[in-house]
Amino acid sequence: MQSLIIESNQANCRLLDNILGQQGFDSDICGNIDTARSYVDSENYDIICINHQLKDGKSSEFVEYCNSHPRNRNTPILYLTDIQTPETQLKSLRIDKIINMQNKQRVADQIIHFVESRLDPVFSEGRILFIEDSKTVAAVILSQLKNTGYQVEHYRSAEDAWAAFENEAAYGSDSKAFDLVITDITLAGNMSGHELAEKIRALDGARGFIPIIAVTGDTSDELRLSLYQSGVNDFIQKPILSGELLVRIRNLITTKRLLDKVHDQRRELFALATTDKLTGCQNRHSLMEFSGKFFALSSRQRYPISMLVIDLDHFKAINDTHGHATGDLVLSSVGNLLNQFFRKGDLVARFGGEEFVVLMSHCDQPLAQTKAEKLRQAIEDLQPDGIKITASIGFTSRQADQSGEFDVLFSSADKGVYTAKENGRNCLVYIPIEA
Repeated sequence: MQSLIIESNQANCRLLDNILGQQGFDSDICGNIDTARSYVDSENYDIICINHQLKDGKSSEFVEYCNSHPRNRNTPILYLTDIQTPETQLKSLRIDKIINMQNKQRVADQIIHFVESRLDPVFSEGRILFIEDSKTVAAVILSQLKNTGYQVEHYRSAEDAWAAFENEAAYGSDSKAFDLVITDITLAGNMSGHELAEKIRALDGARGFIPIIAVTGDTSDELRLSLYQSGVNDFIQKPILSGELLVRIRNLITTKRLLDKVHDQRRELFALATTDKLTGCQNRHSLMEFSGKFFALSSRQRYPISMLVIDLDHFKAINDTHGHATGDLVLSSVGNLLNQFFRKGDLVARFGGEEFVVLMSHCDQPLAQTKAEKLRQAIEDLQPDGIKITASIGFTSRQADQSGEFDVLFSSADKGVYTAKENGRNCLVYIPIEA
């Protein structure tokens, strides 16, 4: 990667060159704007660092020059300063990050964080849903987004955009899903940008949190408050300044991608905490935690449920004869079978050792018996690594008008397992729950 450092202070040059070098950058260094222009004209840069207080006083002009440059108009710019820079002075500039050079350790932290979070290609790409009925405004925005790496779908009405957004639901977390919505507030048709934002925010899941930028010519306090209340994350005022929209887009998509990573990590941690690694079934802790909701829903909606307790026969002999690696293979194979055999709404868990528990919703005793027999036969047919295995299955049911929580059903189904063992194994036994 290539960086350009425009700084007249030699100590700062060495500091920045060292920080960027550790992040994999080769740096061109100069101390004045004229030389910097020649670099920008001949090289494509991945990042540009420029001191706010250069002796020739042309820093802001150089930023504007970069903003409109065919080679580097999308290159992130870090503005280096030793003073508090007035916001009014930076309002018309496309600045990606202001770095205060007074705290040298913080300089390193800020640049490293910026490079790690913003220069990853994933943050400079994305799919944008754009709604604008004015051909003039649409042309301005589309021209700014051209050759930026973003895929833009443009619609003139909120109704058409909403239809596209609903179709996007089929993609889920796929790369085709939208990453950002840009909408004008006043649109042709019956739905306004306000209403579109409210409809999006009413959705469940990640789609309801997609970032939204509003485009408006009205900057009244009442409108801004109304926009934020409807769920808009940011707004941009007409006429749209060159580069400003790109910064706002990149900021919001960066935030979204980072939050997506956090959500993915949470899902991974949740899976690790609730899943038995060997079998892919839920673990005992997860079963006990979610069974409460399972029973509560059954009682509230008054439908029957059934429980199976499955215990593999002679499993200790398999371990002793073939080794624990083969025993693990048997458990893994049975776990895969159970996960495929039962419905998504059923709870399938490894309870411990070679014992599994299944909770089935909307399942009375006759249906449970049919499923248990099919499962028993499927386990017998499995023969992982050529080893014959069987299972003893105890099961019980709670009818819609009965009571009884996990412990009550487990007690009966577990007794069924012991009875099946006494009856010669490889069979199933029904034990009704105690009234």
